[in-house]
Amino acid sequence: MKNVTKILGAVVLCTALFASAQRTDALGGNQFWPEDEANIAWFPAQVNNHAYVQLSGIGTATEDGVTSTDAGHASILFQKDGTTWGFNYGSADWINMHWGDGQQGVSFGLQNDDNGSGTATSNYSIGYGNTFSFGELGVHYTGGDSYDDAMMDVHMKSDFGFWLFDDTYVGLKDLTGDMVLCADFYSHMDAGGADVVYGWGVEYDTGDAGGMTQTATLGVEANMTDWATLRAGYNWHHTLTNDADGGATGGSAGTFAWGLGFNWGGLTADMTVNSSLLQDPIGTVTGYGQDITTDTITLTYSF
Repeated sequence: MKNVTKILGAVVLCTALFASAQRTDALGGNQFWPEDEANIAWFPAQVNNHAYVQLSGIGTATEDGVTSTDAGHASILFQKDGTTWGFNYGSADWINMHWGDGQQGVSFGLQNDDNGSGTATSNYSIGYGNTFSFGELGVHYTGGDSYDDAMMDVHMKSDFGFWLFDDTYVGLKDLTGDMVLCADFYSHMDAGGADVVYGWGVEYDTGDAGGMTQTATLGVEANMTDWATLRAGYNWHHTLTNDADGGATGGSAGTFAWGLGFNWGGLTADMTVNSSLLQDPIGTVTGYGQDITTDTITLTYSF
């Protein structure tokens, strides 16, 4: 859908406010793992449930084949006298911080960057989150030098059950433009040495080239040892209605995602991996196959 790139662009600024997302990206999506620190990006009140030092973007990251020089970020999140404070440094950040009082949370980010062209551009983001009797709510507004950069997103999660599912996530994205409405119903299952999440949802894009899409997700995090896990996720979608391409419907597609996690007590490492690790494990591990990952590594020390 045409709004995907635009939505992801806005989420990047908000996500820079404390979230590795490498674990949740490999397991179907951020909304399905509410206990993960990556949820802070959508639900600012979650800062009250975490304390850590995080280094993200470790290694060489590439964008369109070009090595990125500003991939690294450092974050700290802690509680002092009953108040949560968080600070993030990296990229074009000028101010990038969080605040929480135990129930609600606020995020604020301000960026200034010349993008290598000598012309400075400014962007900012404001987020607010709180917990209520019906669940948790997160609201984000992103703005910039251009009106087209403005975007407002609303996220809500609840333990409302439906059919085979125990929890619900609802998102309203790009309220200032071509709104996208999405809803996911999901459950977690303990499969012995693995944690399995399965979900079903629907997405409606109000844009001219949008339509309605049925979605499904399956994510598995399996223990390889007592300190290492393998992650695998599959996201599927089926076109129910289509406002573009002559209104063609019925098409389906799916994508895989893979990841590795390492846990040494308070210190964890997360990385996204290529499917070559499974197709040629010996060659990959010994260095004669493809690289295990072309992404970066995130280190987090929780306390």
